[in-house]
Amino acid sequence: MNLSEIDWNLNAAGNWPRPLKIVAGIILFSLIVGGWHYQFTSEKQTELASKETEVAQALDVYTLKYRKALNLEAYQQQYKAIEQSLAYMLRLMPTESEMAKLLVDISQTGLASGLEFTLFKPSGKVVREDVVELPIDIKVQGEYLELGGFISGLAVLPRVVTIKDIKINPIKDSKILNMQAIIATYQEIESEKSDADDLLNNQALVCLSDEGLEVKGCTQRSRIDLSAYPELVQRMKDKRKNLVPRPLKPLKEMPPIEIYTFNAEGARDPFSTVVKKTNKANGEGLEAGVRPDKNRLREVLEEYSLDTLAMVGRLKTEKINVQWGLLKVSDGKIYRVSEGNHVGKNYGKILRILQDKIEIMEIIPNGQGGWEEREASIVLSNEE
Repeated sequence: MNLSEIDWNLNAAGNWPRPLKIVAGIILFSLIVGGWHYQFTSEKQTELASKETEVAQALDVYTLKYRKALNLEAYQQQYKAIEQSLAYMLRLMPTESEMAKLLVDISQTGLASGLEFTLFKPSGKVVREDVVELPIDIKVQGEYLELGGFISGLAVLPRVVTIKDIKINPIKDSKILNMQAIIATYQEIESEKSDADDLLNNQALVCLSDEGLEVKGCTQRSRIDLSAYPELVQRMKDKRKNLVPRPLKPLKEMPPIEIYTFNAEGARDPFSTVVKKTNKANGEGLEAGVRPDKNRLREVLEEYSLDTLAMVGRLKTEKINVQWGLLKVSDGKIYRVSEGNHVGKNYGKILRILQDKIEIMEIIPNGQGGWEEREASIVLSNEE
């Protein structure tokens, strides 16, 4: 077959040689099939691939939620525990009827600490995310240790009280300080409806018996019929096979509320000037004046603070003319003491034993790096 002798005009295609007609037919058929595929099939295949990906992702989500559903009862138990902790915290917040008494308690705490109020102004309610804040602007005057006692007193109030935005300025040539702060307490935001009952009510849940998720208390049955999709049902079964409940993180226990009580006894006022005496000969610091003898042997009653000791009587021996006092400790034991004995944790020394009390001289820190003497006494108890 000589290709140069062929008339390539399409109108003369009927006169082409048989082999050429076959090749041309194959090419024409391929073009028709390719165009049909491009026009109608390729788009559907892309859509099918996208749907298959969505199904795979949905099955993965189904697996995750199935593992969560297996832990439904454990989740509900944790929710109950959280509700109990929240209820305890809410009890620490003052109610509307308790606010007036709380304001009085805050004011009395400051006065009892020795402070003078120059401003005590409730500033209205401020709505936060979950609570209503009730701030109070205050300005007080007093010494440093009195301010510490005031803040410590706020901590032991029976309702939640916080203090913030504290500004302290000393008054020149004086131990008195000006403190400006905001004291805040909180109230619960009242909600019209709580969803606690809904979360613990299983009657609203669907009973998925076929999937092994029979929930106690459920009343509804699934209305979804997957019998027309046996392949999907099988894939769901394969996903559920050998699944175990998703591990739950244990709830962190609420730590007990620790209250630090400020004790001003022996504490140093950081705003007071410390006077330090030096030895002019060698420049070394000296402790001038009274100070305890820390090298002597401690006596038994120095293990007890004075407030735990009680005078229950006294004795006098005529032969050696010694006056004895009888001191009872917290565990019930009674000790005999005389003038010169040491008692209490502050290096206390017995000066006199009288009919109705025992007079003592203690040595305590003066807050300026030194020591000072303080008179104390143990009065006669009614147990005499």
